[in-house]
Amino acid sequence: MTTYLEAGLEQVQVERPDTGAEADWVAVEEPLEIRVGEEPLVVTMRTPGRDRELAAGFLFSEGIVTGRHHIEALEPCVDPMAYDPDNVLFVRLTAEAQQNRAQISQAKRDFTAVAACGLCGKARLEDIYQRLPEIVPMDCSLDLLRQLPERMRVSQELFARTGGIHAAALFDRDGEMLGLEEDIGRHNAVDKLIGRFLLEGEVPLRNRILIVSARAGFEIVQKAMMAGAPVLGSVGAASSLAVSLARQGGMALYSFLGPQRGHRHL
Repeated sequence: MTTYLEAGLEQVQVERPDTGAEADWVAVEEPLEIRVGEEPLVVTMRTPGRDRELAAGFLFSEGIVTGRHHIEALEPCVDPMAYDPDNVLFVRLTAEAQQNRAQISQAKRDFTAVAACGLCGKARLEDIYQRLPEIVPMDCSLDLLRQLPERMRVSQELFARTGGIHAAALFDRDGEMLGLEEDIGRHNAVDKLIGRFLLEGEVPLRNRILIVSARAGFEIVQKAMMAGAPVLGSVGAASSLAVSLARQGGMALYSFLGPQRGHRHL
């Protein structure tokens, strides 16, 4: 069986000025088509592996499902005659979730959502805003948060091999890492992480800290808030809209986290 690490790596030949031609590793980027029933919902560029979690997290972030109870099955394509069956995932929703046809229709996109953007394909400005749950605030020290990027770094296996992978990790309030997911798309990494805990019945993420290796843009903050995370920290910068959304929703947002650096947005 192919491991998550193996699925996310591809060996290529490169030429270096000092050593000449040699083998190197790059991150795998392939499309994933998510279908609800038999109907295509979205195509996203992702790193293969954790596709079930990615689909569950995406459905939750888009407001199509509100919990594990709305998902009957997440199944890979087994039709050998299908086009690219390894990159198709079928989702079966409960009858209750299927009644949410308006949200399913809104989530459909007429073109591929590339790995760099979690909002590509939205047709109207009002489509990017979701109904966000109430956030239960949690106190967290900046000294602790400054340590978390390094704690997650040691588990970023794909990044260590390629240098081209984002990560999202979940910690408890004492700084113990509960899970980490990697993907070439920063929003996909967050969806994989949220989907993982959603399928385990542990969403909302109360009393949890979510850390991302990239910047904290609007879509990352929105996904974290949809999952009920009270604290979000990023290794990179935060955007103006991300800061505004976190402030309005009562979520603590920190950026530029690292040893002796980082700050909270007020």
